[in-house]
Amino acid sequence: LWSNLAQMFGSPRVVRRGDIHPNSKIRESGHCMLLPKSTNDGNKNDDKSWDSGQKSGPNSQGWITITENSIRQSFDLTRVMFSRGNITEKIRFGQLVQPNEVILDMYAGIGYYTLPALIHGNALHVFACEWNPNALFALRHNIQDNCIEEDRVTILEGDCRTTVSGALDKARRVQAQSLSSDNGKDVYQDTLLLRGVDRISLGLLPSSEGGWETAIRSLRRDVGGWLHIHGNVPQSERNQWIQWVCIRLFEIACNEEEEEEEEEGERSRCNWIVIGTHVEKVKSFAPRVHHYVADIFVGPTLPHSLLHKNIDLKESKVGMILESEGRLSFVPSPGMVDPPSCALDKDGVLNQEWMMCREEK
Repeated sequence: LWSNLAQMFGSPRVVRRGDIHPNSKIRESGHCMLLPKSTNDGNKNDDKSWDSGQKSGPNSQGWITITENSIRQSFDLTRVMFSRGNITEKIRFGQLVQPNEVILDMYAGIGYYTLPALIHGNALHVFACEWNPNALFALRHNIQDNCIEEDRVTILEGDCRTTVSGALDKARRVQAQSLSSDNGKDVYQDTLLLRGVDRISLGLLPSSEGGWETAIRSLRRDVGGWLHIHGNVPQSERNQWIQWVCIRLFEIACNEEEEEEEEEGERSRCNWIVIGTHVEKVKSFAPRVHHYVADIFVGPTLPHSLLHKNIDLKESKVGMILESEGRLSFVPSPGMVDPPSCALDKDGVLNQEWMMCREEK
């Protein structure tokens, strides 16, 4: 049957479509290879040979290459998720990134946003975090396949909430030793990370809420930076979501300030501003639920791109820019906003225990 179906469509493969469990830590693909016959029985969780047997790679049965926006993206479709519906956001992110920016991609996958940042945004450097071993293999392959210089990317393998903190601690130790390292590349990367990053991609669905603390700590202390926060949000809660996210980020910034020893000459994060400038609809996720991306600036002063927006910060340091009758206006956030239904909650729709756990500091 599967051979006849493949021959009818001129395809070497037949794949049964699968879902990604919302509580999956690594967002693993649920697709199952029907032709050529997979070595497992279609249930990866019950097949112990799935990880220890046949490996991902150019010679594996599920390995494919998709070219979008002149970027080659290769991966094993039976082990790594991929959505063609994200193409417009990949293009947009590559356009938002400015030359010589330092980027942190906290959920890099196979390079969905890392690659556009480097190739089209001409980022100076990208710190790419990932913990799915099959996605890591594809990420390294795609960096090389797209002829990206090795010294423009640092891959942090593991939970981004701990690997970023670990990289920062290592960078501080190197700095304390007067940058006395035998590896010039490591010194260069440590210096970039200590300065802080300019822009952060938080491209995890259904929510990246557990990584917001790490994101705030990673921004530049002198000028701040941009967060691009993805989420699956009910359409009716769109504005409530962005207002709530901005308030939460401000609270996190103040809490982080209390827990850190402020170094001489550094600006207090409690005086930072948090402004949501845009909400992009990427695609429909479910009936009346959309995949949105919120562009949010967090920092001590307005960036140059917002200086002409007539933003009055006397009333509030937190708010969002809304368009009304063709004009943009700054709307201060109220003091309190009820969490949207898509907020992480042990009794709510999203009860991902692994995401709600605070990272070790």
